[in-house]
Amino acid sequence: MSDKLAQDLVDAAEATDKLVCVVWGSPVGTEEAYRTTLLGSSRVATFRTFGNCIGAVKAYLDHHRFTASYRSPLDEAPRTPSPSLRKAQALMRPGRRLSEHAAKQLLRAYGIRVPREQLVTSAAAAVRAAGLVGYPVVMKASGAQLAHKTELGLVKVGLTSASQVRDTYRELTDIARYESVDLDGILVCQMVGRGVEMVVGVTHDELFGPTVTVGLGGVLVEVLNDTAVRVPPFGEREARSMLGELRGRALLDGVRAPLPPTSTPSSRSSSGSSGWPSNSTATSPNSTSTP
Repeated sequence: MSDKLAQDLVDAAEATDKLVCVVWGSPVGTEEAYRTTLLGSSRVATFRTFGNCIGAVKAYLDHHRFTASYRSPLDEAPRTPSPSLRKAQALMRPGRRLSEHAAKQLLRAYGIRVPREQLVTSAAAAVRAAGLVGYPVVMKASGAQLAHKTELGLVKVGLTSASQVRDTYRELTDIARYESVDLDGILVCQMVGRGVEMVVGVTHDELFGPTVTVGLGGVLVEVLNDTAVRVPPFGEREARSMLGELRGRALLDGVRAPLPPTSTPSSRSSSGSSGWPSNSTATSPNSTSTP
C-alpha cells in the first residue's frame, strides 16, 4: 500500500463519523505508511489479520446495539426492603455459611422453586418424611460447613423403601461421625427426574460487588467451565440472555428426546437470585441451587 493511499484513508476517516478499518497484509510491518500514517491516526482502526478485523467490528456493533437499547435495571430496583428480606435476615449471619436446608429456605423466600424435602434427626423420622415426600427419595447429610457431600459419600439417591431409608440414615450419620462432620440433620428429598443439571450462584466480587453466575454442570461446573455472569439487579429477559451465552445451551431444549421446559425455571432462578443483593443489607453467602 502506498503512502498516499494510506494518507487518503486517514483523510477519509477524518471526514466521516463512520468506522474505517484497514487490514495491513504486509508481513513486515515496518513500512512508514503502516507505522506512522495508519497507526498514528485516531480515526482509523488498523489490523494485521482479516479475522481480527471482523471480530473487532462485531464487538463494536454489539456494543453500540447494547448501549442504544440499554435501560439501567437500577431504575426499577426496589427502594424499600422486599417482604422476603425479613425471612432472609433470619437465616443469614455475616461470615457464616448456610446449610443446604437453610439455603433452600432462602431460595423459597425469594420465590425460587426447590424440591420437596424434610430435615430429620432420627431414622424413624426419615421413614415418615419419605412417605410424605414420596418415593423414590434422595437422602443427604446437611450441615453449615458441609460444602462437598458427594466426595464424602454423604448423598444417596434412588431409595424406594422404608428399609432402605432407615439403613441409609444410619450409614450417613456413621460416615459423618467418622469424618468428624457436624450435622444439623439428614435431608430426605424429592428425587427430581430427567432434566439438565445446572448451577446458580451469588458471590461478592471485589470490583463489581454482588454478582450472579449461571452455568451447566452442577457438581461438574468447574470441569465444564460453561458459565455466564451478570451484575444484579436484572430481570427475566437478561437471565434468558445468560442462558443463551452457554456453550451447552442446546441441552436445555433436549437432545434426541425432548426434556421438560427448563429454561423458564432456570431464568427465573437467575433473576430471582439477582434480587438478593439488591434489597438486602446482609452479606449473602455463596449459594448454589441445582434445579
